[in-house]
Amino acid sequence: MFALTGKSRGKSRIAPKRRELDGRLVVPRMLRRPARLFSKIFAGDITVPRYAEAAGLASIFAATAIYGAVAGGQFGALANDMTAKLGFAISEIEISGQVNTSEIAVIEALGLNESTSLATLDVRDARETLQGLPWVEKAEVRKAYPDKLEIRVTERHAFAIWQAGESLSLIERDGRVIGTYAGYGFNDLPLVVGPGAATAASPFMELLSAYPSFANQVKALIHVGERRWDVRLANGITVKLPADQPAAAVEKLLAMDAVNQILSRDIASIDLRLTDRTTVALTENAMARRATALKAREKAIKAAARRSNI
Repeated sequence: MFALTGKSRGKSRIAPKRRELDGRLVVPRMLRRPARLFSKIFAGDITVPRYAEAAGLASIFAATAIYGAVAGGQFGALANDMTAKLGFAISEIEISGQVNTSEIAVIEALGLNESTSLATLDVRDARETLQGLPWVEKAEVRKAYPDKLEIRVTERHAFAIWQAGESLSLIERDGRVIGTYAGYGFNDLPLVVGPGAATAASPFMELLSAYPSFANQVKALIHVGERRWDVRLANGITVKLPADQPAAAVEKLLAMDAVNQILSRDIASIDLRLTDRTTVALTENAMARRATALKAREKAIKAAARRSNI
């Protein structure tokens, strides 16, 4: 095997294997000059300075110490302390663009304190660290010497609250999880429930946006079997839509509502899964009232029958 080492007159030059010539070892070209130097030193042709050995040993020890400090992270800490004492300690932090990310979270994420030096702060590492926070989509970090750090963040936008089992999470429009929902705030966001709901909610909400009178009443979306949706309205009515052609079912519902105001009645659910029939379930109160009304009607009929027999 030969190793390519360079080019000469348009041809590749290769390093030959070590070979013996006339019983002597041929030293590679790159080692010939050091070899001649050491041979002259050993022969006494070159006089070594009196303190060269001590200086060489001191250099070796110094290099070892510096390497150990750098490898152990002590050199960076030393540089930070020195530059901080020279007037580069961060004394002002300007944070902008954040709404759901607290300033304390930013400062703690970067590990900033009164002795942090602006000179030794790695802007790239700081930016990547901030972009690892739940709400931060993009971060810009800028040094303003001698002692000011400027941070601007662009946050992610919450689209819905996703319930998977017993856990609640805030999600973006594409279904990516922002973080755990703390249980307060974001009251204007819809609740989407069930496996696959996080990614399927956005296109379904886009479909419903064509019917604003209906979409404005939506409080929650339940993904059933990862195929179809149950829509929970703000007044408590659950509308069960079919897996196929849900838009046609919504149009049918709105037509019914225009005639008999079905969405304003005391009912629990409207089942539109079958194209040839609509099933309406009453609430418990409505069922109780209906039972009372039926009993009253039955009594009235019996009373009328008795009067007719007199």
